[in-house]
Amino acid sequence: MKKLSVDKSKFKFRYLPDYADHILKNKLEEFVTVSIRFCRELDLPMLKPLAKMPEKELVALSLESNRQILEGLVKGTISDLIENNLNTWTNNKLEVLDKSEIAIEDMTLGYYIRRKTFAHFLYGYTVSAPIQQAITAEVDAYTSMEELISLKTYVEIQNEIKLGK
Repeated sequence: MKKLSVDKSKFKFRYLPDYADHILKNKLEEFVTVSIRFCRELDLPMLKPLAKMPEKELVALSLESNRQILEGLVKGTISDLIENNLNTWTNNKLEVLDKSEIAIEDMTLGYYIRRKTFAHFLYGYTVSAPIQQAITAEVDAYTSMEELISLKTYVEIQNEIKLGK
């Protein structure tokens, strides 16, 4: 499969970097555990192959991936991370899953869970309604753009699997 690239101009944010920095420095482990709880509540299909993984290992794996996401948002390099993750997925170099084990539901639910997790911590960051609305809009823009790119990639992977490549 060809190397994928991401339009970096779609991932420039004003308020989200400071919010991500706050979570990274003050709430990372809680952010991860809340996210895992939401994944379980919504029965995220991707978790089924990971069901036998010890909880500590799942949290450790999630800590690193969430740290990378938050750092990417803080540093303005999230598009590079997305690009790298998509290429890792398409080249089937995921650490714990085969690329065919990721279902379309994983993406839609996964990005919903990401939005829900960011929203969960928002009031603890600021009580300013205009700033909360701005952050929510930027989280929506970020997750929607990543979801769109991921869905296109998913379709390409499914076509590749059907063609037996």
